[in-house]
Amino acid sequence: MMKKLFSKLALAVIALGLSACGSVNVDDVLPDKKVDYKREKQAERNLEIPPDLTSDRINDRMSVPDNFGGVSTSYSEYVTDRRLRDAEGTPTVGGSVLPSIDNIEVRRDGDVRWLQVSAPVDEVWPRVIDFWQENGVLMEEENPTVGVMRTSWLENRAEIGRDFVTDAIRTVLDGLYEAGTRDQYRVRLERTEQDNTEIYMTHIGMEEQVIQDAEGGVENTVWVPRERDPELEIEMMRRLMVFLGAADERARAQLAARGERQESRTQMMRTREGTQLLIDETFSRAWRLIGLALDRVGFAVEDRDRSAGIYYVRYNDPSVQDADEGWLSGLAFWSADKDVDKVNRYQVRVGQSEDRTVVTVADEQGQRTNSPTATRILTLLKEQIR
Repeated sequence: MMKKLFSKLALAVIALGLSACGSVNVDDVLPDKKVDYKREKQAERNLEIPPDLTSDRINDRMSVPDNFGGVSTSYSEYVTDRRLRDAEGTPTVGGSVLPSIDNIEVRRDGDVRWLQVSAPVDEVWPRVIDFWQENGVLMEEENPTVGVMRTSWLENRAEIGRDFVTDAIRTVLDGLYEAGTRDQYRVRLERTEQDNTEIYMTHIGMEEQVIQDAEGGVENTVWVPRERDPELEIEMMRRLMVFLGAADERARAQLAARGERQESRTQMMRTREGTQLLIDETFSRAWRLIGLALDRVGFAVEDRDRSAGIYYVRYNDPSVQDADEGWLSGLAFWSADKDVDKVNRYQVRVGQSEDRTVVTVADEQGQRTNSPTATRILTLLKEQIR
């Protein structure tokens, strides 16, 4: 009897070991990134729609889906209707309804992840705004024309050391301690050919560095760029998926799935007309990759024309914005790129050539240029797309 019992137990242990070897531990692939951003007290008021923007003279005549009766309506009626539905017991955020989206999928291209939502951009945009508002995050930029939003610089309180003394002081004077890093997120929404929405999340990081004097003391501190943190991007995408209506377990499993490793698919080539970047991808995939790369390398997309294959970009130096206020006064961003033009706007032109995509840079007037800034843009794109 005992032999049979031990035999069954041994078989169970072996079976359990084999199943563990053949499965992926989601927690190992997708660790729980500790994120506890300091809430901005003015976030709710900052993201409210001003009364004059809901009037007929702006865009109130635009048709907005998902109203109370299931019929298209104006934006002001839509906002009012969302508030009314709060009484029906529908989940709300900041006084507005949060309808769930049934189909949210994680898409991949190598190590690049993005969300595909089965809903039009006009419907997804305000829900993403609601997501940041619910988390107490102010927005530095909201440009629905280009489909880009950018958060303020966020302080991750989870990075502050925790001990008995620190916790005791923070209960009384929470502002006494500050993290030595700041995070910012750039979110870009793209409309697909099927009128669905793709959501891209890009993390931008800063860290504080101490400058010592000749005696080894602290002379000054400056804020310098730190490496992009893909884990933070994944964590915020997970939270956004759950906020939009996806189950947390499903979101974790999709984000944890490993993508196929991409071989090198870019090549810089010098021609008589100037330097160009060749990408071994179709126009559609290359357009997506270039947009995400631009989000990551410090050039802001001010406008775009997919039909013409043009991104209109300008160097984005955060030190120019509110440079005399708070921690930004010590910002030293991209100081090594002395040859980069920080004033003029450029065109990143994307064109199809047989089975490859050709990327060139033109000036604001559309004339192809081979300036140091143009070469820098193409080099940065190559480094990101690989």
